Amino acid sequence: MIQLVPLEDSEQVHRLRDYSFSNKYIGEKREDFQHWIEYSTTIGAYDGRKLVGQLLILPLNMTIHQISYKMGGIGFVCTYPEYRNRGIMKKLMIRALEEMRENGQCISVLAPFSVSFYRYFGWELFFDKLNYSIPSEAFPNFGNQLDDIKRFSFEWLDEQLFEDVYTFYNDNADGVNGFMKRDATWWKRIKRRESDSHFAVYYKDDKIHGFIRYQIQNLTFIIKEFVVKDYFAEQAIWRYVSSHSASVYHITGNTTATSHFGFHFNQPQFKKEVVQDCMVRIVDVAAFLKEYNWAELTENLYLRIQDPFAQWNEKLYCITNGGHIEVVKTDNIEKDQVLSLSINIFSALIVGYLTVTEAVLYANHLLDGKALNLWIKALKSEKPSFYEYF
Repeated sequence: MIQLVPLEDSEQVHRLRDYSFSNKYIGEKREDFQHWIEYSTTIGAYDGRKLVGQLLILPLNMTIHQISYKMGGIGFVCTYPEYRNRGIMKKLMIRALEEMRENGQCISVLAPFSVSFYRYFGWELFFDKLNYSIPSEAFPNFGNQLDDIKRFSFEWLDEQLFEDVYTFYNDNADGVNGFMKRDATWWKRIKRRESDSHFAVYYKDDKIHGFIRYQIQNLTFIIKEFVVKDYFAEQAIWRYVSSHSASVYHITGNTTATSHFGFHFNQPQFKKEVVQDCMVRIVDVAAFLKEYNWAELTENLYLRIQDPFAQWNEKLYCITNGGHIEVVKTDNIEKDQVLSLSINIFSALIVGYLTVTEAVLYANHLLDGKALNLWIKALKSEKPSFYEYF
C-alpha cells in the first residue's frame, strides 16, 4: 500500500534510510533528517504496518530565468532489498508526481543514483558541474592588496555578518538561472551537515560584494560556496584563499562547466573534471509555462508533450503571442508546426540546459524552419546552475 507516512512512523523512516545508505545518521544529521521528515511530503510503501519503501519531497524553490517556482526536491529514495523488483518504486514515483502537482510544485529536482532509472520516469540531466583541484604551484595570484575581508564560522557565528551573507545569497539567486533561494531552515540544514564551515565575506564601500564558505581538512582548502557580485570581488576572494598557501597544499571546489574556470589565472592548467549529478523534471507543464519568462513571442507556438507517468501533461499546447497557454482540442495543426518532445527533453530545454536546435534532434518529427526560429527567439538561453543536495 502506498500512502503518506504519519509522524508516528518516523522511526521506521530513519531505520529504512540508515539501512539503505552507507552512512548511519547520528547526532545533528539525525536531527536534521527528522526535521525534513516532518517538513516534507513523506511517501511510504507499506507491507501491513511495516514501512518497506519511501521517498521524501522537500518543499523548496527554484529560479528559472528570473522566475521563482515552487520545487519538489526528491530525496532519500529507497526500499528494503527483499522488497525490490515488485514495482514499489514505480508506485512511489507516480504518487510523488501526483503529490507535487497537488502541492503546486510544478518543477522537481533530484540527485540520481541511476540516470537511466530516473529518465524512465521523466527526469533529465540539466547541470554540468566542474570539479577542480588546484596544486600550490598554481594558486591564483592577483597581487597584493588590502581587501576588506571579514571572517566568521558556524562555531563562532557573527549574526550581522551572517545576515549579510543570507541576504546577499538570496539577492544573487534572483539573477542566476537554476539557483534556490535559501530560508533559515535551509541554512540550518547546512550548519547541521557541515558545522565546521568558515565564511570569508568581502566588503566594498561597506556593502557585501561576495563571500566564500569553506573548510580546511588534511592540508586542503575546500571551497563549498563561492558567490560574488563582480570580477573585482572574485579577485579579492581569491587573494584571501591564496593567503593560506603556507598551510594548505591544494584548493578544491566546484563551479559550472560553462564558466571557463581559471581562464584568468596566471597558471590555468590544473585538474578539472566535468560531472553530471542533477536531474530536473517539469511536473505540470501548463502551470510552469503560465509563469515562464518568455524572451520574445511574436506568433503562436505549438507544443506537444509525451509524458506517460503524468498524463495531465500529454496535451497539445498553444502558446499565444500574448503569453497565454491554451490547450488545443482539435488536431488539425500541421505536424511540422508542432514542437513534439518527451517530458525529459522538454524539461532540459525549458530550463536552459539544451538549446532549441539541440532539443529538436530528439523531437518526434521535424520542425518547420519558421517554427524553429520562433522557438529560438521565444526561449531564454542562460544555462542553469544548481549546487544543492537533498
